Amino acid sequence: MEKNKKALIIGGSVGAAALLALIIVSVALASTPKALVIRGIANTLSDAQRIEAVSVADDVVNGGSIAVSANLDEFAKDDIRVEAKLYNDAKRLKGAFELTASEDKDKVLQAKVAYNQDKVAFSAPQIVEGTYGINLKKLGKNLPGSIFDPDEETDFSLDDDQFEYFLNMKDTVKGDKTLTRDIEAMSNKYRKFFIEKLIKHSEVKKSGKTITVGGDKIPCTVVTASIDEDGIAELTQDLVDYANNDKDLEKLVRRVAANGAYRDDPDEYVDKFFDALDDIEDSIDKIEDSDLDLQIDFYITRSGRRLAQLDLDFEYDKHELEASLVLGKNVAKAKEISFEYEEKPTGKAYSIEYTVKEDSNKLFDAELEITETRVRRSKTTEKKSEFRIKWDKKSGDLDLKANAYNDQYSLKGNLKQKGDRFIFVLNKISNDGEAVPKIKDLELTVTIDRHDPTPNVPGRFTEITKMDEDDFEEFIKDFEENAKELWDDYFGK
Repeated sequence: MEKNKKALIIGGSVGAAALLALIIVSVALASTPKALVIRGIANTLSDAQRIEAVSVADDVVNGGSIAVSANLDEFAKDDIRVEAKLYNDAKRLKGAFELTASEDKDKVLQAKVAYNQDKVAFSAPQIVEGTYGINLKKLGKNLPGSIFDPDEETDFSLDDDQFEYFLNMKDTVKGDKTLTRDIEAMSNKYRKFFIEKLIKHSEVKKSGKTITVGGDKIPCTVVTASIDEDGIAELTQDLVDYANNDKDLEKLVRRVAANGAYRDDPDEYVDKFFDALDDIEDSIDKIEDSDLDLQIDFYITRSGRRLAQLDLDFEYDKHELEASLVLGKNVAKAKEISFEYEEKPTGKAYSIEYTVKEDSNKLFDAELEITETRVRRSKTTEKKSEFRIKWDKKSGDLDLKANAYNDQYSLKGNLKQKGDRFIFVLNKISNDGEAVPKIKDLELTVTIDRHDPTPNVPGRFTEITKMDEDDFEEFIKDFEENAKELWDDYFGK
């Protein structure tokens, strides 16, 4: 019994010591320069997704809509109002576009285009009767022998490259669904790999410094990575080797190429991409023979582990470049963000400074200042552009002023948030104090809806790829003639 007690005590002590050692090692690893920088950048990018404008844009792209409407009475023969509305649902590969023109309460035009990963369809009853569309899943079956087949030699035959592209569209669209997500994941992977190799090939040191951003004092751990031409050459070789052996990267490049253009073979894009990597590898000897020095200072906040500032000093032969990016404690809530860039020998410099004066429940007030500095024949010239936006969140009054290259612009309107919708009505535009005429009469309205379901593609439509040459020609003729007649009725001379 006594032996068992001792065994339990010893075993418990060993377990506790192992746990303590694990905690100490984990804390130590989390505080290594590599871990600090990787985590700091990742956390900052995550914060950026929480910026309201970014968050709204993400919602709109993945299940929302944007509508623009205007009263065209001053420009048309009759009283007419036009609205264009775009629905987006990128995650589900759905979308739609609607164009509506109304005279009083009567709709004189109601055109719709809707698509998903399987089908696309179009209707405009005031221009053509019925609904027309294409089943993307059946293109491989329907296109050969159709009026679009190059072998049929019709007036509507596609060229060989176009025909090949549309034949493979089913697979292209299928690969689109996760393309944005996969590109982001690949970017994250290579960003992490780059930082790891940068730290590996650099002389690294840690220090402490407190910086002041937007009136806030921010204690930071500064990770300084200094790397010369040999280190840059080794870093470049690591990146090239990693990319050349990355089969997932090759597949992703091919998918991006397949979505990019129909006139070029995706395999050619892949070849060009890896040829470019070979060119970079061929330049490594030149890098080693150069006189290069690069120093990067990562300011990682001690609280929250964010990237508060990034300083870069690059020397190449007799040229020197300095840059600094200041983000503050949390980029999503930043009162001040700035970027500065200067070329030492030429004196050429740029600076961008964004300052939030107030962001409360009542008012949003911010300024953006862009400065460009040039030195020519010992003469320094400086160009400034200043922008200021003030939004009274309760009344909706919005005032945007710009002073760019000695020209002054002003925009006034009303912006209100109603649930998931932002509604902006333009009231006035001025240039150097002179108002642009008829702006208020235009009643230009922009509505952004964060959550607005995309209309479905109609279940039935006339399949365009099955139409014969006469029917398709008649369809095109009716469309052109009726569209022209509608335009002439309201906007013609």
